Amino acid sequence: MTSASSSAMVLAPGLARKVSKILATRTEAPEIIGALGTLSTFYEENTTHAQRRLRQTIQQNDLSINEQFLTAAEDIVKALNMVQHDLDGLAEYCMHINGALAGAKAASTEMAAETERVARELVASLQRSRLAEQFLQQYQLSPDEVAALQGSQIGEPFFSALERVCSIHANCRSLLRTQHQRAGLELMDLMSSYQETAYEHLCRWVQGECRRLGDTDAPEVDPMLQRAASALRERPVLFKYCAAEVAGARHNALFQRFIGALTRGGAGGMPRPIEMHAHDPRRFISDMLAWVHQALASERELLVALFGDDAADGSGAVEESMSPRSRPPDMPSTAALLDQVFESICRPLKVRIEGMLMAQLPLLLCFQISQLLAFYQRTISTMLGSRCQLADTLAVTCKLARRVFAEQLKARGDKLLRYPPKPPLDLSPPPQVPESVAQLMDITAAFETSYDEAGTGRSSEAVFAPVLAAAIDPLVEMCERSADSLKADAPSRVDESSVIKPSTRLVYIINCLAPMHEALAAQACTAGKAREVAQIIEAHTVSLVDSECVQLLMKCSMSEVVERVRLYSLGSKLSEGAVMAADASLSLERISQAMHAMFEMLSKPDVLPEFNALQAAKLRAEVVTKIAQSLAEAYETVYSAVADPANGYSQLEGVSQALEHSPDNVKMILGVLT
Repeated sequence: MTSASSSAMVLAPGLARKVSKILATRTEAPEIIGALGTLSTFYEENTTHAQRRLRQTIQQNDLSINEQFLTAAEDIVKALNMVQHDLDGLAEYCMHINGALAGAKAASTEMAAETERVARELVASLQRSRLAEQFLQQYQLSPDEVAALQGSQIGEPFFSALERVCSIHANCRSLLRTQHQRAGLELMDLMSSYQETAYEHLCRWVQGECRRLGDTDAPEVDPMLQRAASALRERPVLFKYCAAEVAGARHNALFQRFIGALTRGGAGGMPRPIEMHAHDPRRFISDMLAWVHQALASERELLVALFGDDAADGSGAVEESMSPRSRPPDMPSTAALLDQVFESICRPLKVRIEGMLMAQLPLLLCFQISQLLAFYQRTISTMLGSRCQLADTLAVTCKLARRVFAEQLKARGDKLLRYPPKPPLDLSPPPQVPESVAQLMDITAAFETSYDEAGTGRSSEAVFAPVLAAAIDPLVEMCERSADSLKADAPSRVDESSVIKPSTRLVYIINCLAPMHEALAAQACTAGKAREVAQIIEAHTVSLVDSECVQLLMKCSMSEVVERVRLYSLGSKLSEGAVMAADASLSLERISQAMHAMFEMLSKPDVLPEFNALQAAKLRAEVVTKIAQSLAEAYETVYSAVADPANGYSQLEGVSQALEHSPDNVKMILGVLT
């Protein structure tokens, strides 16, 4: 009882706490609601017996759930056992495989080493293959390229293959500087054989094409033919053959064209045949030379288009030889080819020009033709060189024209000297003078318009001097011979009844020379000859002045006095140690009379000659002025000698009378005061 009561007392507080806890539980909590919901699934009746057995019911429900779980877990455990069994088998197989792999690895180590060696050899083989491929590309021709070289067609594939062969041949030289000299030599021999075959084939093709160039007057150059000719420059001998073929074809074609232009003219009759103008030598020769110059330009354009321009300088002129770096010595130049082409027309051109020159052409026309030939000769020489046959032909014809001109000019001069004309009564120039001067001026004008100083390297005056000498010198000599008939003692005189003064001959000569000087002074190329003629006129003018002065001084007995005074003034041997006043021929009385007579003569009107026969007014005025000056100088010379005390006149009587008229008075009368 005691123990039971004590247990009850002990349990009572615990029960009380549970009861209080239960009472404190909130029934609306989700957990309580969930638990009650679950409890309602298997707690069917809420009886006292059921309440007492609630724990047992719950435990039985738990047991039932656990049994269901165990039943479900058995299947899982069986499945897991099967998986474990499979895993154990897989692990066993893995171990077996690992063992097999380890054995295989041990067995394949040698094979791996061999494989690695083979891989390295494969890489090396690939590198050698690439090098071999590059070598073949650089040193070998492809089958297509070989076929192009050996084929019958000349086109872009052929030239590409030929360039490839040349490139390979050049590349082989680099092999000769290495240890592969034998390979380089073999490849060079192979490429050389390809080259020779290709160049021979190309040469035959070019020759065939070049033969067809002669069929037309102005053929168009095929770019492929131009390229072929350029390629043949690498073989000078073959190039020379082709160039000779072209030159021969154009040689024959040019000859036919030239003959056709002379006889038939152009298509449809225009332009007209050149020989239609054979009656006009200048136009005929000019048309022929113009045709040649135009043909030269077209033929040069053709050859330059075909073979290229080989001018060594930049002046535009074609040299006879190219630079050694650009053209081998045996390779013909463009100028040489043109020379060969135009050789065909040299003979017919020369024959026709010479025929014109031998037809007794007028003097002016002959000179114009010579200048025309000289111009074209310089032009052709500039384009083709001075040694070309066409330039030589023009030089020969030009020389012939000049020789014919010189012979005609000389014949004209000989005729003038053989038959000098008689002076006209008015002392004017004979008709031969103005005619010859006019013709010479025409020749001078033709020379000035056609002369090219830069082309000859000489001044126009130096070049034209021989022509002037041949024309003027005989004319001047003719005037001198013609004037000889005006001498007082001449076998034949113009007018025997008239008195011929000594000055008449000089006036006539000056009248003849004056128009020559006037015409020559107007041109630059005749300036030198104009100075020579001016000197001759000056010499005759001085002679005329001296002659007239002597005549005037003789009228007043002053001539001898002046001469004696000048002898003393110059200190001649006759007057050494002598006094002028002691000379009987120079007495004061005689001098005084002469001076007074001279003054009286000069005081008269129209005492000085007017020279109306002199046709040049300027020369006429100069001559009169010089005569007045000369007379004034003569009077002043004598006056000064008398007034000089050293001559002994000052001690004599009558000196003042002799010196009555001063030189200034005389100059004032003569109008020569300065």
